[in-house]
Amino acid sequence: MQGFRRFLANGLILTVTSLLMRGIGVAFNAFVNGKIGADGMGLFTLIMSVYGLAVTMASSGVNLAAVRMCAEAIGAEDDARLRASLRRCLAYAVICGTATALALYAGADWVAADWLGDSRCAPSLRLLALSLPFIAASNVLSGYFSAVRRVSKNAATQMFEQLFKIFVTVWALLYLVPDGIEYACMAIVGGGALAETASFTMALVLYLHDRHVHGAKGGYLPPDAGPKLTRTLFGITIPVAAAAYVRSGLTTLEHILIPRGLRANPLTADTALATYGVLCGMVMPVIMFPTAFLYSFTGLLVPEFAEANSRADNQRIGNMTSRAMSMTLFYSVGCAEVMSCFSHELGMLIYQSSDAGLFIRIMAPLIPVMYLDHCIDAILKGMGEQLYSMKVNILDAALCTLLVWLLCPRIGIWGYVLTVYLSELVNASLSLARLLKVCDFQVRVADWLLKPLVCVSGAISLVRLGMDTLGWGMSWPTAIVGMTAAALLYTALLAVTGGLRLRGGYRSTDARHPRRQPDGRRT
Repeated sequence: MQGFRRFLANGLILTVTSLLMRGIGVAFNAFVNGKIGADGMGLFTLIMSVYGLAVTMASSGVNLAAVRMCAEAIGAEDDARLRASLRRCLAYAVICGTATALALYAGADWVAADWLGDSRCAPSLRLLALSLPFIAASNVLSGYFSAVRRVSKNAATQMFEQLFKIFVTVWALLYLVPDGIEYACMAIVGGGALAETASFTMALVLYLHDRHVHGAKGGYLPPDAGPKLTRTLFGITIPVAAAAYVRSGLTTLEHILIPRGLRANPLTADTALATYGVLCGMVMPVIMFPTAFLYSFTGLLVPEFAEANSRADNQRIGNMTSRAMSMTLFYSVGCAEVMSCFSHELGMLIYQSSDAGLFIRIMAPLIPVMYLDHCIDAILKGMGEQLYSMKVNILDAALCTLLVWLLCPRIGIWGYVLTVYLSELVNASLSLARLLKVCDFQVRVADWLLKPLVCVSGAISLVRLGMDTLGWGMSWPTAIVGMTAAALLYTALLAVTGGLRLRGGYRSTDARHPRRQPDGRRT
């Protein structure tokens, strides 16, 4: 119970930080949309799809390796092993990050012309390349802070990076770069690159300050432990990186095919880049905004489960799994209903776009599936099932790419919407099936899904009735009051019906789930 309280306390710190960051991010997104329009958002999203692939190659699975290796060293109370693990992760990150940066910088013109079909992307890609070594090294330090439960340091670094990026980007857009989509994208990308560099510098300073607590005590690494740690590092990163390369490559291909498919459709040919910008650059950040709460907790699941798994603590694993899934569904069901109910207000107030409001309502029912899948993925990684997760993610990316190629030229943007729905459902189903095999926990469909659905429907209906009775129009104050009232009433109804009770879910006598031993074997 004490470990769960620590988990909640750390999660709350990251939640507040993430909420502020995402709130500022959405406001920043709205500002950028006002400066460059839907076409500019489409071009920027296209650039970022290549950036995602570059970041994947630069990091090459090192964040997960840092979290797991440091967490296991802490679980074994071995400071020498912790220091050695961190050194190896940093060296690996610098090599991968530098190699990727050089490749992207040298090939920017070719990628822009042949991949993206728009030479205006080349200068932005070169700016992105400069930040890759710092991103890779920052991933290691972030993994270290997560493993040693120094979440406040991660939070401080992330907040500093976000504010730095916004300050530099806004200044460049307003006073530095000339008019034009190409220059606007360069300002946004350049601000992000400078922010990544500044963020790494701050993370390094925080790590050096923190080193006296973890990793600076006495102790020596046995002669045979060094090669073993190196093999452990490559054992984690190589399969993760290989699978991530394939998945990220397919995802990049998918995002390249979307505007091309929209251009091939007669109904969306003239507005392909703008339509792509609305859905991917404007709507999805709003849909993912509530993850400010969720991802803060799920990010802490990996070290928690890695430590419990290394000790073969099956009861703790089962209880944490049950609690994590129930919290995720309680939250995501409420978010989906509130987002759907206030979709028009969100689209108009944030982006002055009725199209954005329409797509928010269409994508909102998928929120519980997306959020639950992310939670399960974090649990599986902590349990050492990262290879399976990567296989599922590759299948998901391949399915998306195939469906986009087949559907977008025929039914336009609705083809992409259908693609997202199908891929998310397949991904979540396969991940849940695997979780049921490797963890001993009880599934309570009535408590986790049906009860939240009933409570949130009642809360939304009462709030909407009250707003209509008072004759409230559309404005930021009324939207905020309405969404806040709905969230509070939903929480109250869950509390009254017992939905907020976080009970353990370990099944110690279930013969279908073999017990896990400290070395990972099953009996």
